[in-house]
Amino acid sequence: MKRFYRGLLLFLLLSCSIQTVSAASVSVTLNGTPLSFDSAPYIEKGRVLVPMRGVLEALGYSVYWQEHTRSVLAMKENIRISLPLDSTTVQVNQKAVQIDVPATLKNDRTYVPLRFLAEYSGADVKWDNTSSTVLLQYETKKKIEKEDSIVYIQTNKIQGSGIVLSENGLICTNYHIIENASTAQFLFHNGQVYQGETTVVGLDRQNDIALLKIDLSGLTPARTSLQYDIGEKVTAIGSPNGQRNISTTGRITGFDRDVIAATAEISNGSSGGGLFNSDGALIGMTSFYSKEQYFSIPLSKILKVPQLISIPLQEMKHDTYNPAAPQQLRCSKDGIYANVSWSPVYGADYYHVYTAPDKNGPYTLMENSKGEEKWYWGFPQCFSITYEPKPFYLKVSAVVGGVETPLSQPIEIRR
Repeated sequence: MKRFYRGLLLFLLLSCSIQTVSAASVSVTLNGTPLSFDSAPYIEKGRVLVPMRGVLEALGYSVYWQEHTRSVLAMKENIRISLPLDSTTVQVNQKAVQIDVPATLKNDRTYVPLRFLAEYSGADVKWDNTSSTVLLQYETKKKIEKEDSIVYIQTNKIQGSGIVLSENGLICTNYHIIENASTAQFLFHNGQVYQGETTVVGLDRQNDIALLKIDLSGLTPARTSLQYDIGEKVTAIGSPNGQRNISTTGRITGFDRDVIAATAEISNGSSGGGLFNSDGALIGMTSFYSKEQYFSIPLSKILKVPQLISIPLQEMKHDTYNPAAPQQLRCSKDGIYANVSWSPVYGADYYHVYTAPDKNGPYTLMENSKGEEKWYWGFPQCFSITYEPKPFYLKVSAVVGGVETPLSQPIEIRR
């Protein structure tokens, strides 16, 4: 971008002379190659406007005309630009940006301002006054495929997957992949194998998240996004049953702060793999499945794990997991029913639910419809309960390996 601004300064300094050039004589080159347009570029207010499709596609954008809003939609990797006709306000990734000259319709062609588009493409811009030519210099980047960021992980205990988060060796995976492990081998999409020192730099055991650091640089990290929606097409990539970089596709069926539920199938070995949105950006880490529902941990939860520890992987063989009380109890209304949910606890065999008429108790165990005291985590709710005339309170505990955790904070159930 620094080179672009140097070129842009020259462009602005010469704008007064550009205005005197006839429209038909203006030409545009990209990396030294002339761009061909079916309608000639022209100049308005010192800015070169060009037919939208020719230059946008040359700069790597996919171009769409939206008749209902009379606007041009240009999409490229994680850039989304909407240029309404005859407006100096455009939307870049849903943020308003002001431009000097609007997109306009001329000679049955939609013209867009070249300067603005070049800026958001990282191109250098220069003006050759002798030939009346706009010189675009654009260094194309190798397209990053989703698979490039996914890693096959084999520990001395289990096989799983991982996701490259940084070029300098930061990898995320599930905690259960490294739980009580002492060695690990990493196999990357390009065939590179790493068996060197591995350090655990972040852990959230209860949410089944681990951050690893390996002594390897030049890796290909995943593009990331926190944007997704129900019904959106997604791709899950991992190493199910030891098969490397297997992709399955599906759609998001629901999500909350704890999980993303999708129909993209995963199985044993997929744990720690990536869930990618329709733009190819990482949105979550595939983790577990239940009753033909497939779940991923949202990227937002992974990014919240602090990198404040430095534990050699070989020491994880002595690691002890002490689950805490379930977190994030919440309730939503559904007619006469209260839908209750909480964050899943890694390793939980089942849960106990306690009720009390008062916040301070006493709390008593609640039975399920089968007359048992075992409750199970589910999505989108763990269970539903009928509202009572008076408010009452719930607490939840998890049972892991036959040991019950402390009780959660209480949640009030009120109409």
